Amino acid sequence: MHHRIRAVGRGLALSLSLACAAASAQAPASTPPAPAQPAPSADAREAAVEAEVTRFLERLNAALAHSRAGRYEQADAAFAEVFKHPAFAALGAGDRRVALAAAAQAAALTGHLPRATALYRQATAAENTPDDWYRLALVEYDLKHYDAAADAFVQLVEYWPEALAKVNSDILSRLQTELPHGSEQRLTLLRALYAANWSHRTADASPVWFALVEMLVERGRRDEARTVVKRIVDPMQLVRLRIDKRFDFLAQDGGWATDIANASRRQIEAQREKAELAPRSLDSRVQLSYALLTAGDNAGVLALAQDAGQRGDSDYDDPHQRAWLMNTAAIALRRLGRSDDAVAELERASRMTEDGLPNVSQAINLASLYCSLQRPDDALAALGRIGPDLNAYARLVVENVRLCAAQAQGQRRAADRALRYLGEHRKDGPRVYLESLLRLQRVDEAATLTAELLATQDERVETLLWLQEFRRPAPLPGDVAYRQAREALLARADVQEAAAKVGRIGRYEVYGSGEMD
Repeated sequence: MHHRIRAVGRGLALSLSLACAAASAQAPASTPPAPAQPAPSADAREAAVEAEVTRFLERLNAALAHSRAGRYEQADAAFAEVFKHPAFAALGAGDRRVALAAAAQAAALTGHLPRATALYRQATAAENTPDDWYRLALVEYDLKHYDAAADAFVQLVEYWPEALAKVNSDILSRLQTELPHGSEQRLTLLRALYAANWSHRTADASPVWFALVEMLVERGRRDEARTVVKRIVDPMQLVRLRIDKRFDFLAQDGGWATDIANASRRQIEAQREKAELAPRSLDSRVQLSYALLTAGDNAGVLALAQDAGQRGDSDYDDPHQRAWLMNTAAIALRRLGRSDDAVAELERASRMTEDGLPNVSQAINLASLYCSLQRPDDALAALGRIGPDLNAYARLVVENVRLCAAQAQGQRRAADRALRYLGEHRKDGPRVYLESLLRLQRVDEAATLTAELLATQDERVETLLWLQEFRRPAPLPGDVAYRQAREALLARADVQEAAAKVGRIGRYEVYGSGEMD
């Protein structure tokens, strides 16, 4: 958002201290004493100060003009000079805030993020506005200062809840997952979102409310948890509530104990309504496709993807989401037994950019599909397009695919190397490591790891979810042995006992995830 400052002319009222500051700025302390001259008249002194103020205002307005025109490099340099001038401190709070916010925007867009955060903080100190708190939160998020980003969002949410309608919903959803599981900043953010009646523009906010319920239960705030749980409607979040014994006391209070298949149908209706209300949003269609996948409506997913494929990128505000709709279409095709078509769809999706960069997500998913189809050479070729810029979890998934390919090729040394990496970095994705052990038929080790994960507070519910029996398509050739090992794991008495201590394992007539297997 570009800012404008009123053009202040000769009538600007400045304090006497500014006049002194302007005079001292014109005569550096290092200048040797000049011969005595007649003292300037009061009118001359006033004219000199007014001329200096005029020059300062011209520089300020020039910096703002650069910002409004998108010349951010010039604006960044111009603002640096403006802020050095003693007249800047004498501006009114509103004018100072406009200049600082514009300078912060220029700094952020030229890659100087730490300076941008400092300038946004000065802007909020000069005058409190929701726009500056929001932009500060976004910059802190980009810097991976998640605690600071949460604090800024809390300021925004608590004082201007009406501004939430314009906030990037995905950033808020991702931020709460980036914060440490039990951190106070995370709890404060989630409670603020709940109090403000926040809702995700294109997706179901149930995962956020489940996170809040879990934190409240861990802190013994049962009455508050009973209130929040009523907002959870997503079928997978309802399953999480059912399988973990920590939440048993909520069963009598919430509607989450209803049939999961019915919840899945209701979610489709809700997501279809969101898609209708946001016709220019591809993400709303991606979210609807996830709901359709959960219910097993593969034809509905393909119809969505076909409709979007007939429209151009200019028809949508978020064309970068197209690859994810193609991703869900590939899952539907695989479930229908059309593996070659699924590969072709993911191949096309993996060639698209992801946030302006080479596609990582669909390339990894394509490699995984090739591995499941026992095409290890193609899997490694797909991984070769990814590059080194991966987060910790993605690296684990890549190594799991490498392990799968090495196993198919009979390359024991390469498989051992991949497994070693997965074991050393298991904290970044413990269930990826668990799956790698099963792929190698190391069921005893997998059982030990499962029991360890179930005994931890942070991993228990996701591990319980992984143990549930959902609808699944018949395994692809490369996954047959893995499926058999998983069934053997679930049948073990020690695994059943470990699960029974903290939860329960059940069977659900919905698909458990938007994945190929």
